Amino acid sequence: MRLSGNSVATPFARKAQVVVVGTGPGGSTVAKRMAEAGRDVVMIDAGSYISAAEFSQREGEMMRKLYQEAGLRTTDDGSMAMLHGRVVGGSSVVNYLDCFRTPERLLYDWVARFGLPELTPAKMRPRFEKIEEILHVRKLPVENLNLNNDKLRRGTEALGWEGDTFHRNAKDCYGSGFCDLGCSYNAKQSAAITFVPLATTSGATLLTDARVDRVITEAGRAIAVEGTLLDEARQPRGTFRIDADVIVVSGGAIHTPYLLLSSGVDDPSGHLGQNFWTHPGSPVCGWYPGERIANYEGIKQGYYISEFSDVLRGHPTGVLIEGIGAPPGITATIFPGLGWERQEMLRRYNEFSAAGLLLRDTVPGSIAVGKGRPSIRWSLAKADAWRLKEATSRCAEAWLAGGASAVVTGHSRLTMIRSTKELRKLDDVGWGPGEVALFCFHQMGTARMAHSPAVGAVSPTGRMWAYQNLYVADGSLFPTASGVNPQLTIYALSDVVADGILAET
Repeated sequence: MRLSGNSVATPFARKAQVVVVGTGPGGSTVAKRMAEAGRDVVMIDAGSYISAAEFSQREGEMMRKLYQEAGLRTTDDGSMAMLHGRVVGGSSVVNYLDCFRTPERLLYDWVARFGLPELTPAKMRPRFEKIEEILHVRKLPVENLNLNNDKLRRGTEALGWEGDTFHRNAKDCYGSGFCDLGCSYNAKQSAAITFVPLATTSGATLLTDARVDRVITEAGRAIAVEGTLLDEARQPRGTFRIDADVIVVSGGAIHTPYLLLSSGVDDPSGHLGQNFWTHPGSPVCGWYPGERIANYEGIKQGYYISEFSDVLRGHPTGVLIEGIGAPPGITATIFPGLGWERQEMLRRYNEFSAAGLLLRDTVPGSIAVGKGRPSIRWSLAKADAWRLKEATSRCAEAWLAGGASAVVTGHSRLTMIRSTKELRKLDDVGWGPGEVALFCFHQMGTARMAHSPAVGAVSPTGRMWAYQNLYVADGSLFPTASGVNPQLTIYALSDVVADGILAET
């Protein structure tokens, strides 16, 4: 059953055995498992349910509908953009479909340092296999790379570096090039068309356009959630309360701690909202004058360079370099320079290839309660800025080796690199706030899973330490940054949480 805050009677009240706040990979996984176990489940999402027919492929319209703050959210200091979904299915609706199993060396690290015996590669493997089957995860054939990603592949192979095509959760993909604006063809196997329907088919209720404002607790138990029903203009039209035996918060690494801290929950660990990992990244573009690259056409994200990854290869730089594509509006915010410089670059937009850097950050930020919104406290550490410079240099090398005439970086001062000798320019352009464009598509770690409250905010089953029945299931659980695109890890960790809920409640 699907209900909408646009139309249900207000005030709306209900009793359920399990309430799940959020319907991204984390929340939908737990909801599916609970419903299949015969429990009465209510899933709640502040976002709307948007069908494939409603994905207009118009950048301005879809950014407003699908992203938090229309895609304009930033860290408190404005130094990095924070892009994440606000729609049924969460960020799985707007991501580029990349599917990495949690690297084995990272799982061993989490088991050893954080006391998480359920996360060994042997125990996680069947979870990944089950999830990948539901999501239809398949490796992208090289022949399906668009020209942008194939240029990156050619440069990588010319340099003798390690790289590969992505595994992707797609079925009958048309390569329409609008992955970040929602898939109009239902080819992307997001949580919205896989795990959420599987949950409702098993009896779960989905309540959309309903913002949870607080979790109500009493005597060591979470007893209800209360919030605001939203009309079609996303304005308040009433209130709701749902009482429950078990409450699972799956709002993502920003909104999960924000909701719990706003609700005044007890946190004996002191870790809630801390350990905020971001995978800071910056664009690096190759320029092929006179050649039509059109990086936004076809499968946008098809190839990655793993040579410099710490979790895949043990390299100290700790970065994945990934081919990307972006529509014109986002690209206009990336290109450096002012006035005629930027105008000329945008005029030649189709001649540019594009790649993004996925840096595994080593100094975390934090999430706190701000004035009516989350306070995102993060800045690029000096050690990570040096590693970002190294990653930018390596990406520039790959574009030049792939035949680019020049490389443009995301600095506020126009930085054109025409040969490897000119890579030294990266020493002088600045890497501080406002000096280089930074983007975060992956948020992790603010309710770290661990064996003890001295180490993490939740137990190895995702349960808040001070409560018998309050759980977290989303990217907040990550003990550290994953160093790879995190969606499969979120599904798998949430599957671990589902086992815990069934065993403990």
